[in-house]
Amino acid sequence: MLRLTHTLLAAGALIIVFASAAHTQDKLSPTSVSVSGDGPETIVLLSGLVGGVAGYRRLEARLVAKQQRVVIIDPYLLSIDSTDVSFAAQARRVDRVLDSLGVTDAKVVGHGHAAGVALRLAANAPQRVRALYFLDVGALPDHRSPVFSASLRFVPFITRLPGGQGFVRRRFVRALHESSGPNPWLDAATERAYTEPMFDGIDRAISLAMRLRRASEPEPLTAVVARVRVPVTVLLGGAPHTGGPVDGELSALETLGSLLRVETMEGVGHFPHEEAPDAVARQLLEPHREVVAATPGGAR
Repeated sequence: MLRLTHTLLAAGALIIVFASAAHTQDKLSPTSVSVSGDGPETIVLLSGLVGGVAGYRRLEARLVAKQQRVVIIDPYLLSIDSTDVSFAAQARRVDRVLDSLGVTDAKVVGHGHAAGVALRLAANAPQRVRALYFLDVGALPDHRSPVFSASLRFVPFITRLPGGQGFVRRRFVRALHESSGPNPWLDAATERAYTEPMFDGIDRAISLAMRLRRASEPEPLTAVVARVRVPVTVLLGGAPHTGGPVDGELSALETLGSLLRVETMEGVGHFPHEEAPDAVARQLLEPHREVVAATPGGAR
């Protein structure tokens, strides 16, 4: 078990879950699903454990200006009261939202843990997805991590101590800066947008985080990747930063062969959509890549 001192240092990272999950008491509220623009093509943006729908506003503005219909979904808010919070279950909820909006053949973007949701969506509801884009992440097998396992139980205690909320807020802002490249996206207004909702309904958010820690996927990652038949573009932050893919996340995608493209964005950290929204928009607006899908066993 991690010592309490280590737990305090981890609190900034843990609160990522809470910041995304604590915005609202209504899991179908406007903050979990946003639709804008009325172009002929749809781009779906899935938020990870930090940022929520608001974290995509810079990228959304660029895409709407280019006559794209943009659907932003926070799968963690959709799942805040759900028993099954696996990537597969979250993908089913996203699929239902997209079905209700009549979305098919969309470009689907996943930041951080949302890439795990996007990958299952492409594998299990292929009619929804034309292409996948992963932002500073690879293929995730599940939500488990040592931080979840060892430290989560202490966060309610920390936030209830005198000065505890301020401590966690400062740690979270520090973690955002450490995850970013050398650019000015984290101004005072953005810091407030990421941190102010943090402590609303925190007990409910912690319950979600505990379920994420215990969640099991119904099938191995290799089986999921084997069913993906669309191009996958991974946009990695090239600046020194915390976060990003860990060992195995990119190699798990190598069986995609010519479907896989990995690019590094210089001067960018873990938040390409916030740090370089124009560059990410250009990637998403490129003409559809025509490639031959991989088949089971690696044959093409």
